[in-house]
Amino acid sequence: MKNLLAAITLASLALGSGLAARAQALEHKVKVFILAGQSNMEGHGQLRSLAHLGDHPEHGELLKKLQDERGAWAIRDDVTIAWRAKAKGSGPLTVGWGAHDDEIGPELMFGTIMGERYDEPVLLIKVAWGGKDVFCDFRSPGAGPPTGDAAQLLERERAKGNEREVGLTYRKMIAEIRTTLENLEEVVPGYAGQGYELAGMAWFQGWNDYCRWREAPGIIDAYPRNLAAMIRDLRADLGAPEMPVVIGEMGVGGREFEERAQDEGDGEARSMIAFRRAQRAAAEDESLAGVTFVPTADFWDVRLEELRRMKDAYSNEKQRQGIPNTEDNQLPTKALTDEFVSQGGHWYCHYNGSAANYALIGYALAMALDP
Repeated sequence: MKNLLAAITLASLALGSGLAARAQALEHKVKVFILAGQSNMEGHGQLRSLAHLGDHPEHGELLKKLQDERGAWAIRDDVTIAWRAKAKGSGPLTVGWGAHDDEIGPELMFGTIMGERYDEPVLLIKVAWGGKDVFCDFRSPGAGPPTGDAAQLLERERAKGNEREVGLTYRKMIAEIRTTLENLEEVVPGYAGQGYELAGMAWFQGWNDYCRWREAPGIIDAYPRNLAAMIRDLRADLGAPEMPVVIGEMGVGGREFEERAQDEGDGEARSMIAFRRAQRAAAEDESLAGVTFVPTADFWDVRLEELRRMKDAYSNEKQRQGIPNTEDNQLPTKALTDEFVSQGGHWYCHYNGSAANYALIGYALAMALDP
């Protein structure tokens, strides 16, 4: 009899413990963050350059957040990333979730900060595609059909056989977010049906709207209206009218553009400053609330840009002299080549491949999304 009573008691305790655990799980909804944009949200920070973050004079300590106790790159079991464009689809946050397995984007530091901030499980849904713009690809219904310079540019593209479907990438973004949210049990380890909260969105995009400044300057002028419409429509389509949104400044080129823009003949610089102002204007749209503009230009690596310019000049010199162009002689000396590669070594429009730059952008975006 005593054994029976003991068994019943243990069973009751186990049931009670299970119910308590279940109740606790139901109280902790998954914190979901959307990371959206084009190639710089995909991420082209070269992993080999990530350790350079530790040399940053103000934020060098952030590097330790990305490492485990052995100094290896940390794997966060409390933060899941889902990106349908990647073959692995979803997994714990660590390095290698950039455009390629040896690259990172803003997601690494962003997710690390959010994992530290919340006790709840964190899910990052990455929806990013290289080479996409807001005037056509991400254009949402609220923006209406393209007009002005955008319409004329698209007509010229059609005449050359390149017909694009307006809003295709926007619809793809919504579809991929919904699909992920509908299958959380397959994405988030230990998910027990407790639901989720759309806790915020980070938007990091702009090059393909900016770079048309010569042929279609009106695209920059229309950017605030188009992006504001996209944010309104996205919130409505996801049923999250108050979801906070942060807009990451396009910081390519750093602060140098501000000085160059004083020259009225420098169209490139003046257009970059105009685009950054357009990004800020979208965040300040009176029809929106809970949208924040996040400056990032100060993170630009000036030394890496110097090396990139040396590389371009030397490439021209090698061509003139008939010197073979190899990975080992990208710059005039091995020491300079090694320095360039160790700090990045990718395209200018991708922050010269600086993983440290991408990490700092992720940090700024996360810090701007207050809990």
